[in-house]
Amino acid sequence: MGMKTPMINSAAEKIAYNQDLLTQILLRLPTKSLIKFKSVSKLWRFIISDPDFCLSHTRHHHRNGFLSPTALLLKGDRFSPPSEFSIVPLKHYSKVPFFHYIPDSHVKILQSCNGLLLCESYRQSYLICNPTTKKFRRIYCPSNSAHNFISKCFVSFAFDPLTSPDYKIICIWESYREPCKFNLDLYSSKTGSWDLCIVSFEVDEDEQEIELNNGVFCNGRIHWCGYGEESLYFDVEKECLETMPMALPSRMDAPETCRYFSESRGVLYVAVTYCMSICLEFDVFEMARDYSEWNWKKRVNVGDAVKAFPELELGCIEYYSGFSGVCIIGSEKQEEPMVVVWADGKIISFDFRQGAWKMLYDLGPGIKIGSLYLGEDDHLHYERFHAYQYFENLSCL
Repeated sequence: MGMKTPMINSAAEKIAYNQDLLTQILLRLPTKSLIKFKSVSKLWRFIISDPDFCLSHTRHHHRNGFLSPTALLLKGDRFSPPSEFSIVPLKHYSKVPFFHYIPDSHVKILQSCNGLLLCESYRQSYLICNPTTKKFRRIYCPSNSAHNFISKCFVSFAFDPLTSPDYKIICIWESYREPCKFNLDLYSSKTGSWDLCIVSFEVDEDEQEIELNNGVFCNGRIHWCGYGEESLYFDVEKECLETMPMALPSRMDAPETCRYFSESRGVLYVAVTYCMSICLEFDVFEMARDYSEWNWKKRVNVGDAVKAFPELELGCIEYYSGFSGVCIIGSEKQEEPMVVVWADGKIISFDFRQGAWKMLYDLGPGIKIGSLYLGEDDHLHYERFHAYQYFENLSCL
């Protein structure tokens, strides 16, 4: 045994001082391990902190051209303070104090995109954050918006590290001077500057609402959900605005109450809930690859989950959904996505392929996500949760 020690030490030293070999080994390690290994030596810190290595590491850990989320950031839209959210782990439990490294006291998440977060600060600025590396960049709105007496402003974010290390921010705004006319400004991290009013468009007041405050990035485009016949998307590479259909094939003889808009592995999805005396069902629609139409995929009955989890109390409030939110995310092991539902303060998921429910996250007996800020007369099902996918990686700003 004693004869092997010098050989082992010699092999370890060769690896430790061979930067190319060491880099290839580090590329294959999980992100959380690399954060810790920065303290091993100056060489390790130099390699792991290098932007080219960070980009290569992210690209090395994709699956079939897509990244897999590490966690969901769950935020209530009605009762919870704007800066409060819950972390729902999907891979490993992570107690990440997401914004403790930012000096601002109130930070609101606007969008998550492949490892970076777009946030809004009370300092009238926007923040691009990477909670994994604890880095952020502050970006101010273009100066022209303030001088036009802005009445509405919506900000979205585009970032795909598998195609480019750069990101772009889209700011859509309306002026009091020209109601119903919107202008689009574009920020590029590559140039560090704004291109102003690259697109202008008008929206008729009588038209159905387009949710410009909830952009979804997919296939190099930022999409916005609508409630009329059409909605909009912005092609980031071509820098042009296009329309897409929003008319859904009718599936339920009841008015809609909510549309949950999301994407998974390059496909857009809409989950639709309905106004019924007791509503435990929702429909899932999938956008065609050529953006020609929405196709019905599945009707999901949350009531079936009670068979697996009898402790769930669903459908307690008349004409309110018996659940508080829906999100569709990619499954790490399967091509089919899975539906994540917030029901009675628990996080459950439905597998399309197996047709089965499972408990995704439970804080324990008597503890319900989202109940902290409810009043005495409020019920958890009054809340509407929005989910942001969090991807743990080393992406630079």
